Parts: sequence; C-alpha cells; structure tokens
Amino acid sequence: MAPTTNELAFASSRPPSPLPELDDPTLDDELDLDKDLQDIGETEQVRASSLADVRAWLRAHSVISNCREDDSFLLRFIRIQKHKVPKACTTLENYLYMKKNNPQWFEKLDIRDEKIRELVDRGYVFSPPGRDLEGRRVVFSIGSALDPNRFSNSDAMRAWIITFEALMEEEDVQLKGFTYIFDCSGVSLSQLSIWSPAEATKVVKICEKNLPMRHRDINLVSLPFPMRAIFEFCKTLLSDKIRRRFSVHSSFDKVTSKMGDTSAGVLPLEYGGSTPLKEMTTAWAQHLEDKRSTLLRLDSVNIKETQVAKRKEEKSSLWSYLPSFSSQSTAGSI
Repeated sequence: MAPTTNELAFASSRPPSPLPELDDPTLDDELDLDKDLQDIGETEQVRASSLADVRAWLRAHSVISNCREDDSFLLRFIRIQKHKVPKACTTLENYLYMKKNNPQWFEKLDIRDEKIRELVDRGYVFSPPGRDLEGRRVVFSIGSALDPNRFSNSDAMRAWIITFEALMEEEDVQLKGFTYIFDCSGVSLSQLSIWSPAEATKVVKICEKNLPMRHRDINLVSLPFPMRAIFEFCKTLLSDKIRRRFSVHSSFDKVTSKMGDTSAGVLPLEYGGSTPLKEMTTAWAQHLEDKRSTLLRLDSVNIKETQVAKRKEEKSSLWSYLPSFSSQSTAGSI
C-alpha cells in the first residue's frame, strides 16, 4: 500500500533514526577499487545521495518495518543496480519478500546451528582467505560433503545463504562479486535427492534474481558424466549472461593454472594450495561467529504481503509520490 503525500513529507523531514551498530564497510587498502567504483558511477556525493534516497524510501514504505538502514546493507542493493535508486529499492523489496516467503532457507542463519556448522566444517561451502586474479572473494564447495541421509535442503540452503550474507557485508565483494569453485567429484543423484524439481528450479532463480550478488566466474571441477545432463538443465534456467560464466574443468590442475599465483590462497592444501582444508573451514566458521549478531539481526525485518500478486518493477513502490524521482519516472529511466 503506497503511503500518502503527507506521510512522505513527514518521512523526509524527520531526523534519521539510529542505525544498527554495524561496522561500516571499508575498502581494503591492498585492493584497487577505483575502476569498480567508476564502472557503477559511484562517487562520494553519489553514494551519499543514493543512501539518503533509499533510507527515505524505506521509512516511507508502510509495509516494511525493522529493516536495516546501515551503509553496508543498503549499498549491496544500490551497487547491484549501479545507483539506479528506484531499481535498487525494487531489488530490496523483492529480497525481503523472498526471505518472508522462504523462512526455512533464509532465517536462523546461525553458525552455532549444529547442521550449518557441520556443513561448514566438512567443506560443503566456505570462503577461503585468498582472492582470485581479479581480486574477488572465492566461494569453495565440496559437493560430496553433503550427506543426504543427514542433511535436508533447508540445512544445505542455510549453509549457502549464511556464506553469501556474510560476504555481502564486504564492500569489495559488493563491487567485484564472487568466484565459485565446485569440487563435483563423487557427487551423485543422492546429493540431489533432497531437492524436488520445483525446489531446485526455485533456488536457481532466487540466487540469480533476488540476491544482490554478482556471480562473476563459476568453475565446476570433475563433474561426473551422469550429472552433466542435470547441469545442462539447470543452465537453461539461468540468463545467457550467467551461462557464459560457467567453466567445466577435468581436474584442479586446470583451476590452479587459471588462478595463477593466487591459487595458494584460494585452494586448500588438499587441492594444490598451501593451507589445509580444516584450517580454512575453521577460520571461516570463526568469521561467521564474529558476524553472528549481524546475521541474526536479518530475522527481525518484516514486510507485509500486499494484495498485488505480482510486483512489476516499473509499477513498484512509491516513485510517483516522491518529487525527487518524478522526472526519472516520466523519462522512463526506472
């Protein structure tokens, strides 16, 4: 339900509410992010303006409550849409509806949860300390570490989402995106049996369209032949842009060559790197522990379902009510 003009005027005039006590995103001194910032048209002035506009939108939105308003959280939506604020707000709105409609996958992201911790410890999904040649964080996954007799799709999905949410707090990740490395050796239909076809389709679409993430480079290693047909089917659910970013490798030697000198920091010792897998997964679990309060705070956000069955981006939200965006709307830039 759209707010009235009076509500919007009040929202824009009232003093800012206290923001959560979260670490402000900081740029890594060792990473040159100037080009990444230029690519999305971000300057200090643009960044401040976009953040102010999104906060005003949030506070005027009658169906959203308790949403985080700190820079780190809001910038992930702003940057994925290259500071096109109306689109950023639509992405945020869709993200919140996604979380509300799928609590079994997106709530209780707690590393102290026995199943999540075990999946991280096993190496099912974690982020190594190093970065690839493009300066991107890497998400590493050992598919065979998922025991389908012990773990549900909710356990598996929450292990993935806690990793994504923790990484999306990092400013360089918001700008550069992710690289994925999947060890597919030993993966069989038993690992896939925890997903129904409808659930698998839903997850693929969610990860591409509703999470504010840049999937830059996706590497599948030692994919068993029987699994290739399933892989090809899953690719049909993705956009052409994402499909072009998949690479299938016969061995980790290919990945080592692709990663170059950075491979020591992104591959565990068992895969040709320099740090044992156990040390990497333990360090990642500790990082998730350090971020625990921030991750659990995501559960407090609330968004009410409206009577609109399907929200279309061009009709979404409140832009016709906001004077600062009226010219953009009439120009068709949303």
